[in-house]
Amino acid sequence: MPSAALSFFLNSTRDVVRLETLEFSHSAFSQDYRRVRNHTDGVDVLLEDGQAARFEYYPMAIAELSDQADLDTGFRIDFGDLGEVLPKELDRVYAADAMGEKIQVVYRNYESTNLAQPMIGPLYLEVSTLSFKRLGASFEASAPYVNNNKTGQTYNLTRFFMLRGYAK
Repeated sequence: MPSAALSFFLNSTRDVVRLETLEFSHSAFSQDYRRVRNHTDGVDVLLEDGQAARFEYYPMAIAELSDQADLDTGFRIDFGDLGEVLPKELDRVYAADAMGEKIQVVYRNYESTNLAQPMIGPLYLEVSTLSFKRLGASFEASAPYVNNNKTGQTYNLTRFFMLRGYAK
C-alpha cells in the first residue's frame, strides 16, 4: 500500500474523505467518462501527469475483487445507470465493429484534502465481464493480462533433430 494511503487510513480525521474515481474510455465511445462515486457535487483533481480533470458524480458501488497487493487487481462496479448511458455507448461500439477491443478503466483514489495527486492509483484495468440488470449495469474490471513472455526454447524436431529417436 502506498505511503499516502497508509497515512490516510492511520492518521486522517473524520472530515477527510477518500474519493474514489473511475475513468472509462473506448475508441468507439462518444466521449471519455470520468466519474466519482462519493462526491455529489463532482470534484476537480489533478491527474498524475499534472493535467486538471473534472470527475462528475455517478451513483455506483465499487467492490474489490482481490487484494491490491497482488497482480490480479480488480473491481466489481455496479452502476445505477437505468439504461441511460452505457447501453447507448455499447451500441456505438457494436456499430463500429469494435467488440474485440476492451473498455479501458482507470481507478484512482484521492484524499479530499489533497486533490493534487492520487493517493492510490492510477490502476489501469480492462472490463472483463459486463451485464445489465433491472436497476443498471454491472461489470468487472481487472488488470490486463501482461505476462505474455515465454521463457526457454521451443523444442521441436526441426530444430533438434536428435530428439526424433525419443519421439513415439
